[in-house]
Amino acid sequence: MYYVDEMKPRDRVLISLRHEEPDRIPIDLGSTHVSTLNPLCYRDLRKYLGLSERPARVKDVVAQLTEIDVELINLFHVDLIDVNRHLPPTNTEVYYRDVFYQCMSCIYRDNVSGKAEVYEPIWKIWTHSYFGFLEEIPACIDINVEGNNIAIYLYKTVLLGKGSVSGTTFSPPDAHGINPLANAQSVEDVKRFDWDVFKVSDRYVQFLREKAEYLYRNTDYALVFSLAGRMHAWAQALRGWTRWLSDLRLKKTLAEAVLDNIVDVLMYNVKKYIDAFGEYVQVIGFADDLGTEEGPQISVQVFRDMYKHRYEEIFSYIKKHSKMYIFLHSDGAIFPLIKEFIDIGLDIINPIQLSAKGMDPERLKKEYGEQITFWGGGADVQRVLPFAKSDEVIQHVKNLIKIFAPNGGFIFATTHNIQPPTPPENIVLTFKTAYEYGKYPIR
Repeated sequence: MYYVDEMKPRDRVLISLRHEEPDRIPIDLGSTHVSTLNPLCYRDLRKYLGLSERPARVKDVVAQLTEIDVELINLFHVDLIDVNRHLPPTNTEVYYRDVFYQCMSCIYRDNVSGKAEVYEPIWKIWTHSYFGFLEEIPACIDINVEGNNIAIYLYKTVLLGKGSVSGTTFSPPDAHGINPLANAQSVEDVKRFDWDVFKVSDRYVQFLREKAEYLYRNTDYALVFSLAGRMHAWAQALRGWTRWLSDLRLKKTLAEAVLDNIVDVLMYNVKKYIDAFGEYVQVIGFADDLGTEEGPQISVQVFRDMYKHRYEEIFSYIKKHSKMYIFLHSDGAIFPLIKEFIDIGLDIINPIQLSAKGMDPERLKKEYGEQITFWGGGADVQRVLPFAKSDEVIQHVKNLIKIFAPNGGFIFATTHNIQPPTPPENIVLTFKTAYEYGKYPIR
């Protein structure tokens, strides 16, 4: 089945976010840091589609996140794009991002802005030593083989990430026990940390404003700024995963100090972002992995005591001063926390990890479908896409669309970034089915 879309992508997305039915479900591939492809999958996908060979341009070298090119955007009928993209359509392919995007615990000051930002106009080719595929990465980043491991450095000195030489994705320093506030014992220790380095510069927000305005005026895509900050995850990166969970119960004064400083940074940045691109961008995103496979990392009561009012401060400001919809990415079994986020104004929850306990699509849609938009949940990247047969993929996607799509409030995306060994034919079938079966009314 093929048909001509009746609506422009931006209108389609906004209608769905209002919990109304557009002409078809909006489709996302690559507009966020949690809805794209691994570079190895990208290489195989282009080959399978008969497209010319080209290296994946990688916007997060640590997590190995591919910038989706315009050929794939068009082929898969994608409706949303990252406002800070580095391939056409854009006004510039310069790589300019905050260091926080790839590493929440890396302390680095840009020579011009004095902030934890990376400005790099040049891209270079890196070849994966084990799999042999090519990537385009910012020239200021080096990926070195060190024995059986890979180490990723910014300007040859700042460690951004590490991993196995045979890996297709890597992890930041905080996952390897490098936590800047690990030894903090008092509120004064927390205050002495260089929080200001993470407050965005005027140079950076002006760069984003120019990108956003260009894309708003010259394309019809819905525009997404997907990573305006993290709260729980940043605290974990600074203190250490288990240490932070202990702090929340046993060292509440210290934990409050950490969170207060985090919120100070986030509020500063959010105000800058709204002033810069609030009139052009439709979705602003945050990310906090609050779940595990079995349940939330923290109790609902701890969330209420430590996080809820802080998120509410940020969300309320955004809603008061812009028309942007608020997106939150949280992996895992977070069903008990969804209502808490709805209470404080969250518009969109992502990625709907279908494999996690309690994340049943029918229950989610029935209980919260009128109150929050589900962005994701369109295809399971853990248990289905890497292994299923073609007819199973088609039926899997159809079943999920039938659940999530009615009455709008649904952006089609996979349950996270698509990783090896997902065969390219399953990727194509996923988005082909979403486009063909996702026309309203859903049958």
